[in-house]
Amino acid sequence: MNHRDLALAAMRGQPIDHIPFIARMELWYEFHRNGGTLPTPYQNASLWDIQRDLGIGIFGFGAWSASCYRLIHHDVEIGTSVEGDLSTTQYHTPYGTLTCRDRMSVELRDAAGTAARIEYPFKGLQDYDALRFFVEHTQVVDNYEAYGRFVNDIGIDGLAVPYTGHLAAHQLMIFFMGYETFYYQLHDHPTQLETLIGALTEQQRQILILAAGCPAQAIEVGGNYDEQMTPPPIFDTFFAPFYREAREILTRGDKVLVVHGDGEMRVLLEKLMDCGIQVVEALTPKPMTSIDLAETRRLWGDQVAMWGGIPSTILTSTYTDDEFQCYMEELFRTLAPGDRFILGFGDNVPTDALFHRIQWVARFWADQGGYPLAA
Repeated sequence: MNHRDLALAAMRGQPIDHIPFIARMELWYEFHRNGGTLPTPYQNASLWDIQRDLGIGIFGFGAWSASCYRLIHHDVEIGTSVEGDLSTTQYHTPYGTLTCRDRMSVELRDAAGTAARIEYPFKGLQDYDALRFFVEHTQVVDNYEAYGRFVNDIGIDGLAVPYTGHLAAHQLMIFFMGYETFYYQLHDHPTQLETLIGALTEQQRQILILAAGCPAQAIEVGGNYDEQMTPPPIFDTFFAPFYREAREILTRGDKVLVVHGDGEMRVLLEKLMDCGIQVVEALTPKPMTSIDLAETRRLWGDQVAMWGGIPSTILTSTYTDDEFQCYMEELFRTLAPGDRFILGFGDNVPTDALFHRIQWVARFWADQGGYPLAA
């Protein structure tokens, strides 16, 4: 079986002959490509060429690549200016102007990372009408043709997984308000906040409907949860209901529901299962979080597929080669026989990863990853 078919079979709980291995490596690749430090013989190779040569499945990660939909803004003038490492964006609406600022450090730029938001567009009660206008005058249209080419470019060598975006409340927390302002608004102005969440939820619903008909077979919906910032009561109220709806919509399109799960979210693991999520991608265990893989496997049983398992720090000089190899061997023993498991990095190969360890993982997977894994 090839990389694509192995991953999809593992997601659906179908028979496999080898554990799938689909991995994100773009942070490591972009950093070393920009710095001219890619290892021999890959100085002029693309990331996908490197992964194909190593035998590592390609991950067409939807948040950083082509998308199956596009957003078209109507009746809103958007302007962006850049000064040094600071980018300022203004959204001019009939109800006022929203302004946000993002700072891109040299380190983030070299690694093709995302900028840090230092000023949010929503400042207070006076901005509800403008932000709601912006959301409600954003049209969702398909991008099937371009995304189909992206899926075909990966082919059987990996998996393209489009990203529908963060769920409504999470968009407000991350992009529009910041966590602190969101929680103040939830306490002080719950009616206005819930109306705004409703508008964003409808937009997400339209995106999901398009995703259900797109060329990909697995769809990533939201993620990046943290049990302190999105604790169980908040998850139950603002996230779980939409995931249940998402599961229904995607199932009708014969798609698999995936969530990005690289955060400290041990107390949310059962809730992810209960609301219908089929795959938790970028699952990052100890020592980077408190998540124990053996406990998680017992909790999820055959209901949720794990995708990840390799904490990114284990690839760095923080750990010795012996500690790294012992971790990998124990990982396979822990998850034996390997049902509903896709090997991957949580959530990416870091910029300071030791390349010989990436090579070692690829060889170890090829030699020891046959199904069933040895306990």
